[in-house]
Amino acid sequence: MGGCLASLACCLCPSPCACCCVCCPTSKSSTTTRLMYGLMLLVSTIISALFLTPKVAEGVLKSNTICSLFRKLFNLSTSANCASDDAIRKYFSNFAVYRIYFGAGCFFLLFMLIMYSVSTSKDPRAKIQNGFWLFKYLAVIAIIVGFFFVEAGTFENVIYVLAIIGGWLFIVIQLVLLIDFAHSWNESWVGKMEESDGHGWKCALLFFTFGMFVAAFTIFVLLLVFFTQSGGCSLNKAFIAVTFVYAFIATVVSILPKVQDATPTSGLLQSAVVFVYVMYLTWSAVSSEPYGPQQNCNVDFSGPANSTTNATHAAYSGNNTTSSVLGIVLAFALVLYACIFTASKSQLNKLKGKHDNDESERTVLCNSAGGGGDDDKKVYDNEEEGVVYSYSFFHFMCFLASLYLMLLMTGWTNPQSSTTSNIGKSFTQNWASVWVKMTSAWVCITLYLWTLVAPVVMPDREFH
Repeated sequence: MGGCLASLACCLCPSPCACCCVCCPTSKSSTTTRLMYGLMLLVSTIISALFLTPKVAEGVLKSNTICSLFRKLFNLSTSANCASDDAIRKYFSNFAVYRIYFGAGCFFLLFMLIMYSVSTSKDPRAKIQNGFWLFKYLAVIAIIVGFFFVEAGTFENVIYVLAIIGGWLFIVIQLVLLIDFAHSWNESWVGKMEESDGHGWKCALLFFTFGMFVAAFTIFVLLLVFFTQSGGCSLNKAFIAVTFVYAFIATVVSILPKVQDATPTSGLLQSAVVFVYVMYLTWSAVSSEPYGPQQNCNVDFSGPANSTTNATHAAYSGNNTTSSVLGIVLAFALVLYACIFTASKSQLNKLKGKHDNDESERTVLCNSAGGGGDDDKKVYDNEEEGVVYSYSFFHFMCFLASLYLMLLMTGWTNPQSSTTSNIGKSFTQNWASVWVKMTSAWVCITLYLWTLVAPVVMPDREFH
């Protein structure tokens, strides 16, 4: 009983919640704090998934108690049975998902403003960032519940436009960091290969480079086989061909003598990373195309894609729902990783185009590794000399992630199509997702090409 009260006290106080967790390993406050905010996104995703699950909706709507509660809360005057009452059933559709994620996003946006320019944990605002977890979770719940009282209409349309912009921006930021990761990876392994007398690093470099090129070419072939037809699907053919040729041009540019002279660390490993990623985006884009009754250029891996029978359409929809669920699980893992690690000071400086010569972040981490005099604490403060990550930018990334996950959970569906008839059918295709993913792929290649060409065309500038 005492342990429970102590844990509750920690959540009420300006200290990391894990301080009173006897099962938790010793960790840095900067790490546990980001994990707790990541937990907010995870809980939002789980609740959204429950609202979109047909069996959950049907089970809840059978309860007269819950039915009466909904009518009282939202002042619904209808007397129809809950299971057939559209006024209640709409809450178990994309209507709920928009409000859950936008409520969480508003919380992160508010904290982005509050935490602006926090430099050390000695700032009073850092205590709000790292503690008071119960109050913060209650605040998120209150915001979300408040949005449930906002009527459908213009509200969803505004959120949808904002989500499209925010989701695209989130993807672009990840593209910048992906390219930086590719360059850092190649530079690190090439350096180790030159320092080592053995062939281990060279073999590893060749293995991953060759493997990713093979994976990219395999995706290219599968896209042609499953997502195109001899007499049609011209848009898919254009998507696939343009992306493949553009990525191939970038690969050739990366090994040109002038580029190699200007940037000795450029090579095929970075090209392979970019190549396989943009081919994956192309697959994700064409698989998001709506099912067409006249000509289907999407794919059902259980059978031919060009059948227009009801049976094939049903099988297609079922398989697509399964792949969408798996895609959301994978996407959430990537989103969580992105939110936690892209807000570091070094990564933020890279996004700004600055080279981080300041060793403060590394010093903070190293000096805190031993825990100092706080060895008895489960969570110790490693930001007294300087924050390890930008609090404000971290919350901005979480805000964008909320909008991106909102689009994933609703299948990039326009709110106008999110009616009660779509309950349990939220994982639909949408042309907005197709174009966002395809433009993201082309932006990725363009950014990568710029990192190769910029040192050549502007030799007087220093690039990192």
